[in-house]
Amino acid sequence: MPNLEPRVFGCTTYVHIPKPQRSKLDPHARKCIFVGYAEFQKGYRCYDPLTNTVHISLDVSFCESEPYYSGGVPQSSLKGERGCKGNLQPIFEFDEFEELENLEARFEGANSEKHMNTDSENAIAEQSSVNAESENAIAEQDSVNAESENAIAEQGSVNAESEKAIAEQSSNTRHLNNLSQNQEAFEASTQDIPPSTSTTEEFAQNDLPQVPLNLNESSGLESVEPRKSQRVTKGIPKKQYEPDVKAKAKYLVANFMSNHRLSESHALVVDQLSTVSIPSSVQDALANSEWTKAMNEELEALQRNATWELVPMPAGKKTVGCRWVFTVKLKADGTIDRFKARLVAKGYTQRYGIDYEETFAPVAKINTVRILISLAANKDWPLHQFDVKNAFLNGNLEEEVYMDVPPGVKNNPGDVGKVCKLKKSLYGLKQSPRAWFGRFSKSMKVFGYKQSNSDHTLFIKRKNGKITALIVYVDDMIVTGDDLKEMNELQKYLSTEFEMKDLGQLKYFLGIEVARSKRGISLSQRKYVLDLLAETGMLDCKPIETPIEMNHRLGIYPDQVLTDKGRYQRLVGRLIYLSHTRPDIAYAVSVVSQFMHCPSEEHMDAVFRILRYLKMAPGRGLLFGKNDELEVIGYTDADWAGDKTDRRSTSGYFTFVGGNLVTWRSKKQKVVARSSAEAEFRSMAHGVCEMLWIRNVLKELGYKLKKSMDLHCDNTAAIAIAHNPAQHDRTKHVEIDRHFIKENLDRKVICFPFVTSEE
Repeated sequence: MPNLEPRVFGCTTYVHIPKPQRSKLDPHARKCIFVGYAEFQKGYRCYDPLTNTVHISLDVSFCESEPYYSGGVPQSSLKGERGCKGNLQPIFEFDEFEELENLEARFEGANSEKHMNTDSENAIAEQSSVNAESENAIAEQDSVNAESENAIAEQGSVNAESEKAIAEQSSNTRHLNNLSQNQEAFEASTQDIPPSTSTTEEFAQNDLPQVPLNLNESSGLESVEPRKSQRVTKGIPKKQYEPDVKAKAKYLVANFMSNHRLSESHALVVDQLSTVSIPSSVQDALANSEWTKAMNEELEALQRNATWELVPMPAGKKTVGCRWVFTVKLKADGTIDRFKARLVAKGYTQRYGIDYEETFAPVAKINTVRILISLAANKDWPLHQFDVKNAFLNGNLEEEVYMDVPPGVKNNPGDVGKVCKLKKSLYGLKQSPRAWFGRFSKSMKVFGYKQSNSDHTLFIKRKNGKITALIVYVDDMIVTGDDLKEMNELQKYLSTEFEMKDLGQLKYFLGIEVARSKRGISLSQRKYVLDLLAETGMLDCKPIETPIEMNHRLGIYPDQVLTDKGRYQRLVGRLIYLSHTRPDIAYAVSVVSQFMHCPSEEHMDAVFRILRYLKMAPGRGLLFGKNDELEVIGYTDADWAGDKTDRRSTSGYFTFVGGNLVTWRSKKQKVVARSSAEAEFRSMAHGVCEMLWIRNVLKELGYKLKKSMDLHCDNTAAIAIAHNPAQHDRTKHVEIDRHFIKENLDRKVICFPFVTSEE
């Protein structure tokens, strides 16, 4: 078991840096200050002033006799607090004090030989005291600085012995706070000494102890009239500690992103997304008039819709909690449209069969959204965005649900103790999405739109050879097509059915930034990446060029050290959503997502490696350009027995529609493949399924493919198995996939051209 023996608080420590967090030429340890012991794990807490972070580790080397700041604590580490002179510990032994007590006699000898004049005495007295304004008084010095020695030399020719005594006295007086009982009187008689150039640290005047030289009448020196201090900063409080992050951060995130390629309007949108601050609690929101106004508007909307009524709590019933969620809505030009506050119920406290029955979430497939954007880029279709205000309040609630009074709402004296009986579906309830989508889909069908079978959130209307498509993600909608008249009529109709908000051209959708130019339509999650880096403290981390190590050996081993499971799952979940526009991290995310049930420190290091890779290019994304033909092309591949622990293979595919990447996936196979051909064959089956789905979506949109879809593969054996129906021992256990692929080959729906691995 590790032994955490007592250590000197505040001493210098060197914390070991693990290999995954450093390169070959980087330092193997970081210099820190020992600040205590970890509360929930075995390890030392060491503070790094350069990065303003605390590291917990057992691999720590202690230098207990060496303070982090030589000679004392500088102003920059106090964070606005003043140092206490009484707490400074002497670092000299008593025999050294005895040598200093004999300083009088040594000054007498120097005076009798050189007949020092009054100015020389003043210079010696000034040199012997420690000036509170001196920048280098705390720094370790073994001799008097050059300027002070020159001043003494000009005032009188002091012999070598006197100079040595003065130097010793000057270097040690900062540690003798209690040698004189009349320190304040002597402080008024000292004169400022010019700062030395031998140190780079600056300190304020009150951090230095003022120690007299103990010169009396018997020393043989003539008494001089005490002079008043000329310091202009005396009595002025020191400035608060403000770390210079730019000077200390080696890899600033600003060096890895730029807006020079963005249009003026889109750059404004990006800047607004990065600067708006979202409150994290009701107290923070109530402190701002804009957010308070937004909360009042939400409560008024709830009252207009008769969302609930206050009733006494029935016996045997339990209430559902609620909370506030805040966000900012932007206009098409990037300016702030409104501050939005939404009251949501804590649906995770509901009980199945009591508080709800059926559930359904009207969540659009991101693959469908990318297909529509690819069509819009190829056909020059406009992309409009609509938003339904308080969408869930339009659905009727069939179950009996009781909710707590919202936070920040004061009841009348007669309503104290009552609860809210919900009559309308509220955000957060399990059944609310189903109730809202049932009402919305019914309205769309009444207006002549057909619900897609490939994606139930997609509604299509073909009229006079033109097409209009609407896809909904809960309450956010994207409308596109080549029938502008129908799009305007649809907007007017929806405005009569629901309280709609026209957001103009598509700019920002579900955390995805959309920009359109002559080259095409680009998708990125720049703000999402920056928020993720800021949340994990990786904004100024050192970037890396690959998201995962080649030939990694990540797995579950008996001797691995476990890490925070909740934090690991949150980070991986956010990376999964980020992969909607970043296919370059799809494989790495699929690997780390395999250890959600039992993450270790090695797995967490792999997640942080992905974050370091994202730091290299936060704004990287997808570009949908305009191409001549609307073809569907796919590529498949497999990593045979790539997992070193269970020897399972990993399938991968990606597809193009109109020359634009629309779908991709990297997934570990559920069974062990006995050969590379078998692994490739299973990957081909996944690719065929995806391309058939894309074919159905395009068919519903009115685009029938003129020829077979090409699914490229780099394994000739797998292609031969797909074309040859002969059954033998090495293929009989994949009979279902074989018949499925063969059937589509015979129908000429798909074909398998060979492509080299390099291509």
